Amino acid sequence: MPLVELTVANLAVLEHVRLPLSRGFTVLTGETGAGKSLVVDALALALGARASADLVRTGASVLRVDAVFEGVPSETDAPLDDLVAAEDGVAIIRREVGADGRSSARVNDRAVTVGGLAALGTRLAEIHGQHEQQRLTDPSHQLELLDRFGGHSVAAVSEAWRAWRSTVAAAAELLTDERELERRRELLRHQAGEISAAALRPGEEAEVEASLRVAQHAEAIASSANEASRLIRDEGAALDALRGALRALEAAAAHDERFAALVERAHGVAAEAEELGRDASALGESVDLDPASRAAAEERLSLIRDLERKYGASVEAVIAFGDEAAAELARLDDAEGLRERLRVEERERHAAVVAAATALTDARREAADRLAAAVNGELEPLGLPAGSFGVSVEAVELGPSGADRVTFTFAPNPGEPPRPLARIASGGEASRLSLALKVVLAAADETPLLVFDEVDAGIGGRHATALGERLRALAAYHQVVCVTHLPQIAAYADAHLHVGKAVADGRTQTELRVLEGEDRAAELAAMLAGSGAGDEAHAAAEALLRSADAR
Repeated sequence: MPLVELTVANLAVLEHVRLPLSRGFTVLTGETGAGKSLVVDALALALGARASADLVRTGASVLRVDAVFEGVPSETDAPLDDLVAAEDGVAIIRREVGADGRSSARVNDRAVTVGGLAALGTRLAEIHGQHEQQRLTDPSHQLELLDRFGGHSVAAVSEAWRAWRSTVAAAAELLTDERELERRRELLRHQAGEISAAALRPGEEAEVEASLRVAQHAEAIASSANEASRLIRDEGAALDALRGALRALEAAAAHDERFAALVERAHGVAAEAEELGRDASALGESVDLDPASRAAAEERLSLIRDLERKYGASVEAVIAFGDEAAAELARLDDAEGLRERLRVEERERHAAVVAAATALTDARREAADRLAAAVNGELEPLGLPAGSFGVSVEAVELGPSGADRVTFTFAPNPGEPPRPLARIASGGEASRLSLALKVVLAAADETPLLVFDEVDAGIGGRHATALGERLRALAAYHQVVCVTHLPQIAAYADAHLHVGKAVADGRTQTELRVLEGEDRAAELAAMLAGSGAGDEAHAAAEALLRSADAR
């Protein structure tokens, strides 16, 4: 029993409506325009349907729908599973639509995208609207219905088909004009050769830039190093002064042991100064003053920058480009061998997709027979000839969904051949066929909540009892909600909700009441004979209820 409560505020004439729901079969009845279908629209919004500012009640700033689902099914990797699992299978959904058209959605008080909400909604409920019988004539929808009934997955065919088409595309690339192919080889040969000849190393650009800076200032660097060495090591320079200080400290330490530590420090400073002078002198002498070194660094940096301009933003990118060019050149040099390998691969992959499509076709043909038999079993009680419905599976060009065209056929007149449903069924016949399909498919469906919005359109009272029986039968496996105008259907409900209109302060608003006992009988009587229903209508209504209870 997934849907426990639906609360709607400011949706057209629905100022504020709270809809309590229970397990089994629930009907919504009321006068045309009272807002019955708006309740279905509200549920659709909670399930992720597209929203429009036109739905917001005039004068209100925001439309709000709250839906509480319990016992939500969990599926691995399904959207929002974590939010639902954290609440032990409870999903409290809030959908808001502003007067400016902006929409927001929350699940268990966490903001979610409308797309994510719609993905969750497909697991919670399925709404069968009044447009379903028009969709029933669409061949692609007919294929979808057959696959849903048979539990078919087209994933294997789709994957095999994509793999085959990628091989076909790769082979087509090699069927290039030979002269164009040679021009491509020559370009790749030049690019790969130029990069290879440069013998680049990752990080080399920074090294060459540093070398060039040294070469540009070599004389100044050597002069500064020599000057530093002279100031430290020459006679009368810093080192001599440090040595004098060391001797003085040693003399003091001979009489006062407190100076011993300073003597040790002075020894270290003098030794470090002597080493510093030597290192400065050696480094200064190692500076390359040859102008050729600077020219070589400038030339190398210029080469690196030129290659980066042509092949990549860094040395690493240039190296990668060269590797790719060399690999493509090797592939093109082996074009004939590659062609043969692709031809073999194409044959193998084509065989794989044909095998997958053939298996799917066999499954569809078997399911088509079962679907036709199941639907035909529902037709006679609905006033249609038994055996008049058929499912044809014909071969078409192979594609990602297989190699089949599915056509629903109908033969309402004995002796006449079956023809495509779109060309022969009347509105009433299509409506009843649509209902039979819904009953058959819904019985095999695991969706917890099924909502039927005026599916009795085009069905008269003569066949309404059969419809009511079938909706009640579905309620053994699903929670079923139905908007109806027919008392014969409403009599089979486990719960009956009346949607009516009232005027308060000059504004029309919708009210909702739970009908039981005499109130329910009075509503059925009004549905039979109008608002002035007399004793005969009440007796007929009570008879309907007794008959439904007895079945």
